[in-house]
Amino acid sequence: MSELPNEVRAKILIAEDDTIVALDLQGMLMRLGYDVVAIVDSGQAAIAAARRFQPDIILLDMILNGSLDGIEVAREIHKTVDVPVVFCVSGADLSILVRAKEISYAGYLLKPINPDSLATTLDTVLYKYKLEMRVRKVEEKYRLLHDQCRVPHTFFEQNAAFNWLWDESSGVKILKPENGVLFPVEILEERLSARVAAQFKNINALTGERLSFYIEVTESNAMICKYAAIGIIDMEQRTVLGMLIPLVGDNA
Repeated sequence: MSELPNEVRAKILIAEDDTIVALDLQGMLMRLGYDVVAIVDSGQAAIAAARRFQPDIILLDMILNGSLDGIEVAREIHKTVDVPVVFCVSGADLSILVRAKEISYAGYLLKPINPDSLATTLDTVLYKYKLEMRVRKVEEKYRLLHDQCRVPHTFFEQNAAFNWLWDESSGVKILKPENGVLFPVEILEERLSARVAAQFKNINALTGERLSFYIEVTESNAMICKYAAIGIIDMEQRTVLGMLIPLVGDNA
């Protein structure tokens, strides 16, 4: 299921073997502003409908026609479709929910279902699912960044990046040299101070309030280490708060 724009009606699949209950649910859902894409009465039909219609929520009865119960149906659906499942269960069947711990489900509704509990449950399920999708997208973005670029790997895995602060009176001050500084702090501070001061000589040339550049430091053995310097400018105080990330080696 993709994240829903506000103006799109959420699609609901009803899997219920009692025709009267299913039609009653459909009426409540339509009055609440949802779009019922299908009503099915068996487990196999629910699996097929979930794959075909890609609903935003499935209202799934625990007891359906056919050989599969609601938990087995939900397990099969989740093999191919990422969709929140809300079980519809009678009081006598509540013990079945113990087995539902094996799978991921969004919630349950106790029969007979009333419009208030239906509305509250669906609103909550959709809201939580949207948040989960945003978190997944961010996690995937940073996973790809981590896998494809060794700068974030150095930063996150080796804790090598460290903070710096610059102002016109004292130049650059390395705030956390213990977190992976590869060369003498004084050399880094002097080189970085010169670079930032040069930028501030032509302040109008800066785009926005960010700056970024590389600096290089050479040890006595002629090994060169490059650093990615990034910073945020405080225009009023004429200071820069930034981060310095070492790019180890000549070919970094």
